[in-house]
Amino acid sequence: MEGIQLRPITTDATRSLDAQTLSAGEPKEAAQRFEALLATMLVKEMRQTLNEGFFGTGAAGDVYGGWLDQHVGESLAQRDALHLEGVLRESIERKAKLAEGAQ
Repeated sequence: MEGIQLRPITTDATRSLDAQTLSAGEPKEAAQRFEALLATMLVKEMRQTLNEGFFGTGAAGDVYGGWLDQHVGESLAQRDALHLEGVLRESIERKAKLAEGAQ
């Protein structure tokens, strides 16, 4: 994988990041919420590989499966099981400092 250069993805949302709107706790909270969302999506995709799933088929199975996905994903994020919170928080803080310096 030499020669592959990773660049951050910039969108309108990341370009408009204002350092003044980020208080001390917001980067950490944003990183935790993103990790929870990602973990929930991972759990959902893994659960869908099961034939019938834990709760069977139909609307009730979908609801209970969604709840399971969400709670397991949030639990993983609270424990920083994916080890993403620190990396994401640092990235958000770095982006805020760059935006602050550009003003």
